[in-house]
Amino acid sequence: MKYALVPLSVSILFANATLAEEPVELQGVYITGGANELLTQPGSATLIDDVELETFEYTDIHRVLNSVPGINLQEEDGYGLRPNIGIRGTAPERSKKVTIMEDGILSGPAPYSAPAAYYFPNVSRMSAVEVFKGPSAIQYGPATIAGALNLVSRSIPYEASGELDAQYGQYNFQRYNAYYGGQSGKLGYLVEGLTMSTDGFKELPDDSNTGFVRNDVTLKTRYEINGKYNQSLQVKLGYADEDSNETYLGLTRDDFNDDPYQRYAASQLDNMQWEHYQFQLTHEFELSHLTKITTDVYQNTFSRDWFKLNKFGAGSTVSIDEVLKDPTGNNFDYYEILTGQRNSAGSFEQLLVGNNGRTYVSQGVQSRLNTSFNLAGLTNDLEVGLRIHSDQVERDHTEQSYNMVNGELVVVSGSDKYSTTNNKGEAQAIALYAKNNLTMDNTTLTLGLRSESIQTKLTDNLTGTSVSSSEFVLLPGAGVYSQITDSLGVLAGVYKGFTSTAPGQDGEVDPEESINYELGLRLQGDHQVELIGFANDYSNFKGTCTGSNSCDTSNVDKESNGGEAMVYGVESSYKYEPSYQAYTFPIQVTYTYTQSEFQSTFTDELGVFTEAGTTVNKGDEMAYLPEHRLNLKLGVKHLDWSLMFSALYQSDMRDVAGQGDIAQAQRIDAHTVLDLAANYQVNPMVGVYSTVDNLLGEEYMAAAQPMGYRPGKPRAIHAGVKVAF
Repeated sequence: MKYALVPLSVSILFANATLAEEPVELQGVYITGGANELLTQPGSATLIDDVELETFEYTDIHRVLNSVPGINLQEEDGYGLRPNIGIRGTAPERSKKVTIMEDGILSGPAPYSAPAAYYFPNVSRMSAVEVFKGPSAIQYGPATIAGALNLVSRSIPYEASGELDAQYGQYNFQRYNAYYGGQSGKLGYLVEGLTMSTDGFKELPDDSNTGFVRNDVTLKTRYEINGKYNQSLQVKLGYADEDSNETYLGLTRDDFNDDPYQRYAASQLDNMQWEHYQFQLTHEFELSHLTKITTDVYQNTFSRDWFKLNKFGAGSTVSIDEVLKDPTGNNFDYYEILTGQRNSAGSFEQLLVGNNGRTYVSQGVQSRLNTSFNLAGLTNDLEVGLRIHSDQVERDHTEQSYNMVNGELVVVSGSDKYSTTNNKGEAQAIALYAKNNLTMDNTTLTLGLRSESIQTKLTDNLTGTSVSSSEFVLLPGAGVYSQITDSLGVLAGVYKGFTSTAPGQDGEVDPEESINYELGLRLQGDHQVELIGFANDYSNFKGTCTGSNSCDTSNVDKESNGGEAMVYGVESSYKYEPSYQAYTFPIQVTYTYTQSEFQSTFTDELGVFTEAGTTVNKGDEMAYLPEHRLNLKLGVKHLDWSLMFSALYQSDMRDVAGQGDIAQAQRIDAHTVLDLAANYQVNPMVGVYSTVDNLLGEEYMAAAQPMGYRPGKPRAIHAGVKVAF
């Protein structure tokens, strides 16, 4: 693997935070402002802190986010290796319509030129996860329709300390996470390592490994500069890699019902390998206790080799997806090839296995200024930010022919690898935003404005052609929060959302734009309640053709207009923790109700929203968007031990756009999954825990893409120990 380097742009970005005089721990980068700020946000915000993360010890970001209202997810591999996250009805596929950050820095491989998140930070090394929706989401572009997801990495401890966390479970699951850090004078440091692996819960006919190995190393150093102004410099370096035997090939419905955890012989060579390098330099400059500037210089490089089954050989008239949805008649011979029950006979029965090799670079400089002042009797909290960013993706996709011979894939003698895609996508963007909170008595009015100026270019090395384009957009937003009584507050907001087009698109493809509304209330006190109604009114709902949504390889990365659309719903949460003597009984409930519909009729030529070449009708609902999503957490805590349950219910959803009753062939069935976690603190230095994912062993369908039906994670029992030092 090799990395192409793009010269770093220069920029300034301005941020708010007051340095504590005697910190116990250097603070992480919170976009919500932290737990104390959540209750007065003019928008929905959720903070999952370290206590909650450590309760269930989830390594899958999907399971972590199950308790967040407004989230819609599509599981794929059962471990969260390639997350599919949507917010308030945005398409979850590869999380490309959600702004994903680590410590406030864009973490996607190429957020503008190739936003599909094939890299996602390991949640196991995070101390908090934040989800932010509503008018202030325009701060965190480039995708501003849904909201922002920020993963907060472990902070440098003030006193020298560390921890070793060792976990073992079914399917030979192993996780070892260790860190050590502290401060010596003005210098702070943290070193953290993580390794995680499993043999996988799916089974190939030859019993080969279907699991993965992941490694992650992070180094942080921070230096405090004393003088007239408080200043600090922090350097963060990271390396991560993965070797996973995952596949895009799923099952027919009948085979899924018979054994959802089997894999076909045709997927035996499928393998993903990637490496990720992270660099971040942060300078904090406190001009006064009310004014602070934070500047980040960052670069992320990501390189992958994705070796997988793509399609049948030359002369074939059917796709793999078509065969899996209907393995009868003329498709039956192809089905037997996939399952290894029949040998290939002729080029049309061969299998094309490709390496979708890609190299990404994402880099830039961002700065933000936060200041507070009084004007005309109003308190103003002003944030102004600027980011100058560039990213790129180089695609080098190849394919080679294989025969199925006695259940094994054998390369066709004399066949050569040939390029299917060889191009370079580039994007340069300048983003500027301003947000001001005006507070008078118990009411805060938030006014925001974001601008994006984006230049893109796609160079096709196979044809020697290139396509350039540019976009400029202004995104205003406004929100209000008012504390009506000591316990009751109300909020409302409206803002414009935007998702840019990728490099090289047809001139008729428009960016995705919407006007988003929300109205809600919060009840504070022993019983904490949040109830928010939302509506996203799209002037254009855009889709992308990718291998992960079963698009033909010749159309991968092409985008398509979906026209006007509407997504609306209600998200709610409830928290209460009654106690009796030395026992406490935490209760947390989140529920999301969502409806969607296309508001025009059109032909889906690429197969982005439904099957290729078919019609999407006015009134059709969107795929992979369940109407109901409910998460319940409850348990008991007593001194040094706790026992917690988490139950997720998700109603059925469509595999493709449609309306009315969902046909069985297009339905992802409803399911309920129960998780269990037990923790015991043996002494101040040692703690033990056990978790059970999918306690009842529910065999449920997670998705019907890419290429066939795929299961959620089966029951998996784990045990672990933590040793502090």
